[in-house]
Amino acid sequence: MNRSVAKAIGVLLPILAVSACKDWLQGPGLSQNPNSPVGATAAQQLIAVQAAWTHLEGQLARNATVWTQQMIGSNNQQLTYATQYQFTEDVVGGQMTGFYTGGGLVGIRNVIALGTVAADPLFVGVGHIWEGFSMGMAASIWGDLPYSEAVGSTTTPKLDAQQAIYARVLAVLDSGITDLTPIAASTAACEASDVVFCATGVNKGTEASRWIRAAHTIKARFYLHLAERNGAASYTSALTEANLGINEVPTSANNLADGAGPGDFRSWHGSTLDQDGNIWAEFLSSRNDLVVGDVLVQILANRNGLGTVDPRRARLIDANSGGVFQGRDRNNTAATAPNPSALSATRRALTFKQPIVTWAENQLIIAEAQCSPNVTVATTPHSCTGNAAAITAATTAVNSVRTLAGLAALGTVTLQDVMEEKFVAQFQNIDVWNDFKRTCVPASIRPYGTATEVPGRMVYAQGERSTNPNIPTPNAYPAGTTGVSAFRNWNDPNACP
Repeated sequence: MNRSVAKAIGVLLPILAVSACKDWLQGPGLSQNPNSPVGATAAQQLIAVQAAWTHLEGQLARNATVWTQQMIGSNNQQLTYATQYQFTEDVVGGQMTGFYTGGGLVGIRNVIALGTVAADPLFVGVGHIWEGFSMGMAASIWGDLPYSEAVGSTTTPKLDAQQAIYARVLAVLDSGITDLTPIAASTAACEASDVVFCATGVNKGTEASRWIRAAHTIKARFYLHLAERNGAASYTSALTEANLGINEVPTSANNLADGAGPGDFRSWHGSTLDQDGNIWAEFLSSRNDLVVGDVLVQILANRNGLGTVDPRRARLIDANSGGVFQGRDRNNTAATAPNPSALSATRRALTFKQPIVTWAENQLIIAEAQCSPNVTVATTPHSCTGNAAAITAATTAVNSVRTLAGLAALGTVTLQDVMEEKFVAQFQNIDVWNDFKRTCVPASIRPYGTATEVPGRMVYAQGERSTNPNIPTPNAYPAGTTGVSAFRNWNDPNACP
C-alpha cells in the first residue's frame, strides 16, 4: 500500500485498535515472532497471518452487524460509528491498514514466497487462498483499493477498480486450489501451524481438501457479490463453485449454530483476556456498547411468519434479566421494552471460534443461485426466477439447514426464505452486509434516522489518504442517492427500496 505498508514489511502481526476498542491478538505462538521475514519460517508467517482475525471480527464486523441490525450500537463509539453511520476517515485507519501490513497482504506474500522456496505446496496454496479471500473481502468493503501495486517499491500505489480486484482474487483462489490438489490424498501429518484445519487425527490430505472446498465456497460468495452487475452468469458460476464447496455437514444443531462443522473455516482463539481471545469477547469484556437488534429478535421469534421460534435463538443471543428476548430498533430505541438482549454467553466466550466460511453458507449460496432472483429490479426483490427444477433445488438446500437446526421443512421457497435463513446462519459475519446490499432482505432492515439507505461501503482511512494522493477524498466517493449514507461500490448500483 503506501508508506505505512513499506514501513511494516518486517512486522508479522498488526496491532489494530480503534479508539479504546480491543481488536488485537497476542500470546504464545502469536506475538512471539522474530520481526523479520528473512529470519522467519513459512510456518511462523502462516501463524501470523491466521492470527490477524481483526480484519473479520473487529470494528468492520461490528459495523456490518449493526448496519444490518443483527446488533445495535447502544453507547459510546458503537452508537456513533455504527448505529448513526458516523464511521469517519479518522477512525478507520487500523481496519484498512490491517489488510496490508504484518499479517495482511505483506505476511501472506511472505508465506507464499517462503513456501515456494521450501517447495511446500501446502504453504503456497493456503497463502493463495488467504490472499484471495482477504483482498476479495476488502474489495467488498471499500470497492477500489490498492492491490496490484500494494506490496512493492512504490509508496503511492494506484487504486485498482473493484471489478479488477474481484477478477484477480478469483484467479488467485484458483491458484490455491491448483497448489493444494496434488497433496489432497496425502496421509502425512497435517501442518501444525495451520490453526484452521489442522487438528488431532487430521492428515495433510484432509487438511488440503478442506482448504480446497473452502476456496470454492469463497469463490461462490464472490460470484454472488457480482450478481447485481452480472446477473445470471454470476449465479451460474456461484452454483458451480458451491457444488464443489464445503460439504461436511455439522454433527449437531449446536455445531450448526456455532458454524463448527468439520469443514467450516473458523478463527482460532485462546482463553487469555487481552491476548488471544475471541475479538467480540475481548471487546465486550470491558464495554457494554452493543445490544441485540430488533430485526434479529423478531426473525428468531417468528420464523417465516409461521410463529415458530428458531431453536438456535438461545445459542446466538441471551434473554434479558427478565427472561425475555428483546431488541433495539435501528435508531437505538427500545422496540418493545427498555431492557435489550445481549450476545449469547456462548459467543462471548474467549475461546469461541468465530465462523468465517461454513457449510450452512455454502448450502444457502446454492439456494440463492438456484433461486436466481432478479436483483436488478428493486420493485420485485423477493421473487425467484429459476425454473421449477431450480426452485425445487433451492428448497432442498434451504431445508437441509432448517432440518438440522430443528425447524420444519418449507414448501416452495422464496428469495425472502433463502435470505432470512442466511441472515440467521451468518450471524456476526461481515458478509451479511453484502447479502443485504444485493437482495434488500430482510426487508425490515431500514436506514437510521433520516438517512435514505444503509451504508453501501466503508470510508477510506485518513492516514492512507494523507500519504497516497491516489486515495480520493470523501466528496469524490461513488455516489448513491442522497443523505449521509448514500454512497456505494461498483458492484452495488441499486439502492434498496
